[in-house]
Amino acid sequence: MSALAPAAWARAAIGGAVGAIVNVAVVLTLGVVAFAPLGTSAAALGIPASFGSVVVSAAVFALMSRHPLAVGGPSSAVALVIAALVGSWLQREGPPADAAAVARLLLTTGAAVVVMGTLQVLMAALNIGRLARFVPQPVLAGFMNGIALLIALAQLPALLSLAPALWREQGLRALPAAATGSLALGLATALAVALLAWWRPRWPGALLGMLAGVAAFHAAQALWPGLALGPVIGPVDAHGGVGVDLSSGLDFASARATLSRHATDILLAGTLLALIGTLESMLTFRALDQQLGMRHDMRRDLLALGVANLAGGLVGALPMMQMRARAASILQAGGRGRTAALAAAAASALMAGAGSAAIAQLPLATLAGVMLYVAVTLVDRESVRALRDLWRPAGAALRGSALTMLLVCGLTVWQGPPAGVAAGMLASTAIFLRRMNRSLVRSRFDAVAQPSRRVHPDAVEAVLQPLRRSVQVLELEGALFFGNAERVADEAEARPPGTRFLVLDLRRVSTVDDSAAVVLQQLDRRLREQGTTLLLAGVAPGSVQRAALLGFAGDGSARWFADTDRAVEHAEAQLLAQHGGAGHAPNSAVPVAAGSLLAGLTPAQQAHAAAAMQVRALAPGEALFAVGAVADGVYAITRGSISVVGSNGQRFVSFSPGTMLGEMALLDGGRRSAGAVADCASEVHWLPQAAFEALCRDDPALGAQLYRNMARHLAQRLRVASAAWQSAAA
Repeated sequence: MSALAPAAWARAAIGGAVGAIVNVAVVLTLGVVAFAPLGTSAAALGIPASFGSVVVSAAVFALMSRHPLAVGGPSSAVALVIAALVGSWLQREGPPADAAAVARLLLTTGAAVVVMGTLQVLMAALNIGRLARFVPQPVLAGFMNGIALLIALAQLPALLSLAPALWREQGLRALPAAATGSLALGLATALAVALLAWWRPRWPGALLGMLAGVAAFHAAQALWPGLALGPVIGPVDAHGGVGVDLSSGLDFASARATLSRHATDILLAGTLLALIGTLESMLTFRALDQQLGMRHDMRRDLLALGVANLAGGLVGALPMMQMRARAASILQAGGRGRTAALAAAAASALMAGAGSAAIAQLPLATLAGVMLYVAVTLVDRESVRALRDLWRPAGAALRGSALTMLLVCGLTVWQGPPAGVAAGMLASTAIFLRRMNRSLVRSRFDAVAQPSRRVHPDAVEAVLQPLRRSVQVLELEGALFFGNAERVADEAEARPPGTRFLVLDLRRVSTVDDSAAVVLQQLDRRLREQGTTLLLAGVAPGSVQRAALLGFAGDGSARWFADTDRAVEHAEAQLLAQHGGAGHAPNSAVPVAAGSLLAGLTPAQQAHAAAAMQVRALAPGEALFAVGAVADGVYAITRGSISVVGSNGQRFVSFSPGTMLGEMALLDGGRRSAGAVADCASEVHWLPQAAFEALCRDDPALGAQLYRNMARHLAQRLRVASAAWQSAAA
């Protein structure tokens, strides 16, 4: 860490001290909560243990971590775990009657904290802390809002001037005993801090607001002695200072027997503390990172947490974790960096050891007011805006996230952060699976709506058009995995009656896991038994889809296609072959007189035109003409297949025997807009431009019919192109 300038150092130190002072009520309260099963002696043991956490453990944490707000302390969740351990100890040992019994109790709680630290060091070595990065944003927002609510609710006894025990036992029934003066003082303090933060953001609003509240408290007490404004903190050094002496009245044999007798409870509590402390700390770090616009080293910070808890456990401190409220208070007061964190630890040590009169006279309602403002600053603003827009039409897509956030927030307040985060992760997973399942099927259509880009003669087209209804296409998108693969099977089972071919378009599928591949194999088998052939599109060589589906249905690669158009074309060819026999087979020969170019001519005109044409045979892959070539005539295909391709080899349209191509450039006198390549051994009849013009001069009626035929053919190609454009835009 680079050296700070004197002014920055002073600002950081003041911010750290203010943050410690503002949070002292939390430290006192959590110490009592942790040892609450002891009853009236809880404060005598709990407060020093709590101060040990914010002094010893926090100082070690600040020295080892590189985070600018590495501020440690206990939380309500870990305090409750210690309380459960203390309760279990009391059931076995009974109330501690002497110093040796107290030492055995503190040895038990300290050992649990040591186990916590050891496990956190191990988790850092395994880099487990990075798992917090996979926590969804709604869960993180719910956690932040839940912690904010917990902090705010924890201030109610001080704001209402009610004893914490009375509030825990009676809740709202204790309101008649509340003091409205303390509530007014706390709310006024919170308002003062908020106004200062808005008016002068660079000023230490928390400190100035707290001082204003303290001044108002003592002025009111002097002017109106009977006014009930709530108690002050009182001296904190009467409770034993920082940490506890684990060796007092305890020999080695007694310590060993105690650890052995409570080993199961210690290990269980330590493990639970490690899990809770790590998760809550990592989530807090992530929330702070978002606030500060940075990214911390999770592994280093988790290691620092573990070593800090090892040190704290040796002095009987409460478990320590990254303390969001303390960090927010320090940041609000202008503190940041290691200096601020160490200053907070030093100020806490001063309060615990010296117990100065000034600190003792701090009103609890004033501190609660500052903490109330801190709680408000912890609320996730984006989730508040999302809730505001939740019931608007544009907010429908956010409802799942908003409900997850509310679930995490509510359970965090009710059952603690672990329960809230666990429920949020389950809810987020369920919403994710539901969305994946819902968005899996992008569209469904038949080949009538989107036929292949192969042009057939009119007679073949008339036969094929009604058959296309038996070709169904399912476009899928997203990930195809174990959680949603069965929906593909459900959609396939819901195909219309009479479906002969089912095309699954996997072009937009990002991944296919083994479970999904097995589902597709089983689906293929069932469909074949029911008379439907499954075709897979978007399975290009080298694609992730192909790699995942290798082995699909044995020789399944024969029914894998690079795109949906090729798959639909294959289905159309099979339907034609099954329906019309060889006359409609893709590779069947069509006499030039029966093709679309010479349609509508008399036999004599057909013979005249055919005599002007030249026959050309093409080998597979041979180019008929290239992009940009000068138009030299029109071609009538009599055998094979010719595809029009771009300069990069992309196929635009394919022509079957009986159709023509090259007429557009002939009509407008331009150059070829695309190339033409033979898909297989093919034969074309070429009508050169000069011969075409001669035919038109010699027989105008023949020429007019040729023009009509070419215009009709262009219209058919335009319809095919429109379908291709719609597919590309979808």
